[in-house]
Amino acid sequence: MAERLAVVHEVAEWGFLSAKGYGESSDRVEVDVVFRHAAGGEWRVPAYWAGEREWRIRFAPPAAGLYRWESCCSDAANGDLHGVTGALRAEPHTGANRLLARGPIRVARGGTHFEYADGTPFFWLGDTWWMGLCSRLAWPGDFQELVADRVAKGFNVIQIVAGLYPDMPAFDPRGRNEAGYPWEADFARIRPAYFDAADLRLRWLVRSGLVPCIVGCWGYYLPWLGIERMKRHWRTLVARYGAYPVVWCLAGEGSMPYYLSQTREADKAALEQGWAEIGRYLRSIDPWRRPVSIHPSTSARDTVADEGVLDFDMLQT
Repeated sequence: MAERLAVVHEVAEWGFLSAKGYGESSDRVEVDVVFRHAAGGEWRVPAYWAGEREWRIRFAPPAAGLYRWESCCSDAANGDLHGVTGALRAEPHTGANRLLARGPIRVARGGTHFEYADGTPFFWLGDTWWMGLCSRLAWPGDFQELVADRVAKGFNVIQIVAGLYPDMPAFDPRGRNEAGYPWEADFARIRPAYFDAADLRLRWLVRSGLVPCIVGCWGYYLPWLGIERMKRHWRTLVARYGAYPVVWCLAGEGSMPYYLSQTREADKAALEQGWAEIGRYLRSIDPWRRPVSIHPSTSARDTVADEGVLDFDMLQT
C-alpha cells in the first residue's frame, strides 16, 4: 500500500470496509489503529463506526516523519478490519492557524495555566453554546455567523454539548440536528448521521482557531444510558474528535440528578461514582491525552468520586 501523506497536527482520515455485516451490534464492534513513529512513540487510536459496514480512523500526527500503522478489531477473524497495515508520512505544519501551528492546548507543567503544545501560554476565554450542535443553530449560516462574531471578539474556546442536552428529556425534538438524534430510540445504537452533521460544525470551529470544549452529555443521562452505553458514546467522541485540538468535559452538571428525580441524594452519589468510572475509561482510550474536566454545580473536584480523573478544575460560581 502506498504511503498516505499528512501534515503535523492536521487530521488525516480513511476508512475500512467490512465484507461481514454486524447488524444491530455494529456500534459494539471496536476497531483500533496502532501508529508507531520511526523515531519512537506509539498511539492506539480508536476508529468510529461510520454506518453500514464502514469504520473510519482519524489521526493527527504529533510530529513529522514516518508512521507505520496496523488495525486491531474486537473480531480478530475479520481480515477487513483486523491486521490491516500501512504507512503515513507527516510533513511539518506551515499554516497560520495557531491551534494547528502551535499544537493543541494542554495544562502547563506546574498546573497553573494552559499552553499550546509548543509551550506558548494560552488564556482560556470561552463562550457557551450548549446546544450548538443541534438545529437551534442552523448550518451553515447561523453557525458560521456566530463563529465569526466570537472570533472577532477574541474568544478562543467554545463549550458545546455532544448531542445529549440539558433542560429537556431524552429524544426531545429540540435536541435534533438536521440528521436527527445521536442515538436510536431507547438508546439502542449510535446514529452516525447525527455525528456526521456535528463534524461540519466542530471542524469549522477548529478551522476558525477556536478550541472545542466537548461536553459529552448532561450529567443525568448517565443512569438513562448506563455505564456501558455511556462508554460507547464516549468512544465515539474520542474516535471522531480526539485527533482535533479539543478539550474534554465529562458531563454538564455532572452530579445533578434529573429535575424530576424522587431520589436525589442517592442519584447524586451514583453520578459521582459513575463519572469517575467514565473518566478513567476516557483516559484509557484517548491516546492524545486531551485535558479532561467536568462541568460542576460548584467545583469539578467535588463532582466526581475520584478527582484524579481530572486535569483541571471547572467552577460554577
